[in-house]
Amino acid sequence: MYFLIEHNRTTKETRCTEFRDYSAAQFAGLQKEQGYFHAQRHEMEVVVFEANSIDDLKRTHSRYFVAEGQKDDAAGALLAIGLVGLAIYLLNKK
Repeated sequence: MYFLIEHNRTTKETRCTEFRDYSAAQFAGLQKEQGYFHAQRHEMEVVVFEANSIDDLKRTHSRYFVAEGQKDDAAGALLAIGLVGLAIYLLNKK
């Protein structure tokens, strides 16, 4: 099986389309890439993977399949790290 992945690097949302034919998957991927390029959607990543099943793909390329609840946790963690860095900067500035 071939899987066309459309991944939004900003929101971490992923769309996955399954194909039996590699050429069809590649052609569809190229069409998607061109569409995102012309729409200036640079946050979008388009890839084609071969895997025995979607479960195998999720295991080997888990970054594309972030669970719903984890999206907010990751953003919160980055915000906390940024605030700690800002606090350290301000303390050292004195």
